[in-house]
Amino acid sequence: MAYFLDSLRIRSLDDVMHPAISSAFRPVDSPVPNFGYISGIQASRPIWLRYRLHNPTTKPQKWLTEIDFWSFDQLQLFVVDDQQRILSISPVIGWKTPANQRIKNHRHYWFPLTIPAGQNVTAYLRIYKQRGAQLIPINFIPESSYESEVQKGYLFWGGVLFTLTFVAIMSLIFFLTTFAPIYSRYIFCLLGLVGFFVINDGFLNQFAFDEQFLLPRQNVYFLFPLILFYSQLTFVRTFLPLRHTPSHRWHTVGTVVLWCCVVGLIALTIERFVPFTPLVELVAVRLFTIIYWIPMPIIVAYIIISIVRRYHVREAWLYLIAVLPYYTLNLGQVFSNFGLIPTYEAVANFAYYALAGLFEVFVLTIGLAYRYKVERDKTEQLIKEHTAQQQRTYEAEVQTLALKNNLLVEKERIARDLHDNVGAHLAFVVTNLTHISDQAERQPVKDGKKWANQLRTIVLHTREAVKLLRETIWAIHQESFTVEEFGERLNQYINRYVHETDGLSVDVQLTGSTTKRLTSSQVLNLFRIVQEALNNVVKHARATEAIVQLNVQETKGINLSIHDNGQGFKLPDATISEQHYGLQNMQKRAQELGGTFRVIADKGTTIEVNV
Repeated sequence: MAYFLDSLRIRSLDDVMHPAISSAFRPVDSPVPNFGYISGIQASRPIWLRYRLHNPTTKPQKWLTEIDFWSFDQLQLFVVDDQQRILSISPVIGWKTPANQRIKNHRHYWFPLTIPAGQNVTAYLRIYKQRGAQLIPINFIPESSYESEVQKGYLFWGGVLFTLTFVAIMSLIFFLTTFAPIYSRYIFCLLGLVGFFVINDGFLNQFAFDEQFLLPRQNVYFLFPLILFYSQLTFVRTFLPLRHTPSHRWHTVGTVVLWCCVVGLIALTIERFVPFTPLVELVAVRLFTIIYWIPMPIIVAYIIISIVRRYHVREAWLYLIAVLPYYTLNLGQVFSNFGLIPTYEAVANFAYYALAGLFEVFVLTIGLAYRYKVERDKTEQLIKEHTAQQQRTYEAEVQTLALKNNLLVEKERIARDLHDNVGAHLAFVVTNLTHISDQAERQPVKDGKKWANQLRTIVLHTREAVKLLRETIWAIHQESFTVEEFGERLNQYINRYVHETDGLSVDVQLTGSTTKRLTSSQVLNLFRIVQEALNNVVKHARATEAIVQLNVQETKGINLSIHDNGQGFKLPDATISEQHYGLQNMQKRAQELGGTFRVIADKGTTIEVNV
């Protein structure tokens, strides 16, 4: 296979078959013919591609030449024999020729040729393209294989486009479910891939022929590749965000590059309204080429920065693995268009791009599914933590209310204690002082001894009130007491007040954990129970001995008993009536502690409290 560049643009078949021109043909040294870029109409030149075919059999052979791309302006095939006789001339066809008016009704260009038995033929393919890459994917197949090859092609591309569309629909469902921006960006990428393949493999040219003229010239050919690269930039800015990192300037750079996309779209459409001069066209094409390729280095920068600075290491590696095959093919085509590397089949055949695109979608879909799982787990964890925090807040509020309630109960108890004890003594003092004052006003004092006894009684009750007030203040002065401290206070009380009564001996016995701490409420109620019980012993029991036992266990609670060897008494039906005010008071205090109260009249009297 050899080629000739028609610099005059007017060469005919006779011209290129002339020995002078024929010797100017150069061999195609690349697996796929590639003649680089042309930047506009003024720079475009027709290319003559020559190849020879030999039929060693005794029967004529029918072959088809396929040009596996759609955007050529003019294509025409000439077939001549060894005697330079023209065997066939095809009509001139191109992208402006509707598919149903071509030699074969197909999105690609097919040229039939017949090789006579035992002869050689030479085919001259004249190719003219006004803009873009002059890449010529050329294939040869027997005419009998045409139908099967076409069916395979449609089956392959139908599967590719269906897969991409299906993933886009599923991503739309995820987006409508979560409203996460990354899924909308991913849908944009998928639609860009669909458009890229629909455009570049000629489906738009075949099935939506008139729509390709919505943009001037062949600008629709550049539209979806532009959208594809920029959609991937929008995706990577969300997948590997740098906005809130020390590398946030790259986010700004990405924003500027995205605005370049708007400039590119304007460059593709403005020619429809304002005809370009050759100079303006050249500048616009060069500018568009820069805009077209600039997203790729920015995307690479995002990946490198995320890995090197360890912002999103796993996501960056995942994205790199996903896009590496597709970007490798694109870069390979760029390098081959500039002649830096040979044009291999993989960079010229869009089927390989489709496989690379499916690989990218497969990897990114798995990555997004994993990302969704991680985000869902994080959300569930946050919900659990929020629920736990609400539970803790609720429990704290309940504890606060319980504390306030306990304070109210404590206030009520202290008020009742002061009223029932201190208040009663003070009321007695007030009543007697009032009585003495009234008597003194009515008549002179005659019986001094009587008045002195009354005043001594008043003093006694006043001292008792002061004593009770001090005991109450002592009990509520601090939050807790050890059992040992409580025992010492009981002994002080007994030594000071109870032992003064002739004939009664009181013994305080502490057992169990003497270092366990009792609350002020427990101390005050237990102290009042002991106090009331000993008062009853003194007043009613006629006892000579009393034992106060306090047994405190870490796990089993508190047991208090006051036993005397007095005459005892009986409770009808084992119930405490309203007449036994002191016993009712002790029972109520035991209940306030959450315990039980019991009176046992056997060989004296035993008061027992279990908390």
